[in-house]
Amino acid sequence: MIKLIQNELIKIFKRKSIYILLIFSIIAIYIYNNINPDQNEKIAFNNDTKDIPIQGMETALESMKENPKEYIDQKATIEFWKLYNTFKEDSWQRFALKEEASTHTVEGVYTDCNLDIKKYLYNIYDFEYNQTSEISLDKYKTSKIKYNEYVDALNSDDWTSFVNLKIKNLEERKSISNLSNDEIEEINFEIELYKLRLEKNINYGYNIQNQYLEQIRTNHYGIKSYKANSYNESQAFINKNISEYEKRLNLCKYAIENNIEKDISNEINLIYENRIDARISFIRTFEHFDILLVIIIIYIATTIITEETNKKTIKNLLTKPHKRSTILISKILACIITLIISMIVICIAQYFIGGIIYGFESYDLEYIGYDFIASKVFTMNLFKFIFLTGIAKLPMYIIITLFCIFIGIINNNTSMSMILTLIIFLISNTLLTEWSKVDALSTIGRFFITNNWDFSTYLFGDTSYISGVTLNSSIVIFLIYLLLLLFLSIYSFNKKEVN
Repeated sequence: MIKLIQNELIKIFKRKSIYILLIFSIIAIYIYNNINPDQNEKIAFNNDTKDIPIQGMETALESMKENPKEYIDQKATIEFWKLYNTFKEDSWQRFALKEEASTHTVEGVYTDCNLDIKKYLYNIYDFEYNQTSEISLDKYKTSKIKYNEYVDALNSDDWTSFVNLKIKNLEERKSISNLSNDEIEEINFEIELYKLRLEKNINYGYNIQNQYLEQIRTNHYGIKSYKANSYNESQAFINKNISEYEKRLNLCKYAIENNIEKDISNEINLIYENRIDARISFIRTFEHFDILLVIIIIYIATTIITEETNKKTIKNLLTKPHKRSTILISKILACIITLIISMIVICIAQYFIGGIIYGFESYDLEYIGYDFIASKVFTMNLFKFIFLTGIAKLPMYIIITLFCIFIGIINNNTSMSMILTLIIFLISNTLLTEWSKVDALSTIGRFFITNNWDFSTYLFGDTSYISGVTLNSSIVIFLIYLLLLLFLSIYSFNKKEVN
């Protein structure tokens, strides 16, 4: 068997085409890294602290007098942005007030309990301009005092006094008797976030630490949103999204607590002006270059039978004292070894190309991941992570290898076999996978091999977004397809007539 495998490997690596494919892959990696399509653009709203034009708002205000609610809301908005305009561009005050204007709209979830400056302005103007106002005199006076306290804190040029005032007002809000447990929970969350800002000395601005803080809030409300609303999606899909939000939230907390000034979100971009580095690109090797490996697999596995059949050299092989099943298994193992070598080449290419383009210094930071079972962040050597991901991806590549070999046995047309396999792969890996996200269709979709063959889905306790698909079920389905394809390939090869 070993001798047969060696012979098959010699045949494969004697072909110029395998080297052309590998060189093409390296060129594709170089181009992809240069183009850098993962780069996030700046988010103008968060980054722009220029003056807000007020004139148009004031002109529109005159037409709203007959609608008290609209008029008061517009007047409060104008006063809010007038306050904003009194401070210098790029000042911490403008960034703080920008945050005050960033509302979170989540159906069925109590949000924005921290955004109170404009609310105080609304209460003031509602009392002063609305004859049917429900704002009491005490509430009006309190709102004026609270608003002026914020103005004083902003004018003091001490951002910590502003944050402490936010915490104080949130603590006072908790004393309201008619608050629900959910509302108290959200207030406590905002207090925790402001305390984290103080503890880590994060002044308001557009730096990475502020973006991580905002992402903690965004992902927190994302979790709450999915828990409160079904969105007509399957429970597995909802659970998957909740897990993803929890992962992002905890990664952001870890980055702040460890003063990390890089985007550590790995497969997902959390930072607006995300600077892709060599480390992030290396982590995403199998995510980005799956298709290169699939093309190599399809070519090698499809042609390993068809080329020998078309060139009539397979007849000489079959006359040797080896069972046909042994010959076929040696070819399969040779394909898998070639695949593993290709995976190593692509990983090495990405490592060095990424390092040359972005700088090798980013490799100093380890892989920072999230353990879904223990609900905690962990660190891991980058090469260990790539090795685990590669092992988890291997079952998918093995199934493709067996399928290609089977197609190559029953069809001697090499080009047709390759194109057919690639089309089937693309359709099943996109369209059928998307269909399976729907609960009604997942009853059938959970048995598709394409929904079960990528075991990197389950790394570190993660789950599938398809109902009924678990690690154990994927192992069983993978073994069934593996044995079925192996049996069909051996059976077809044994029955294959060689002229």
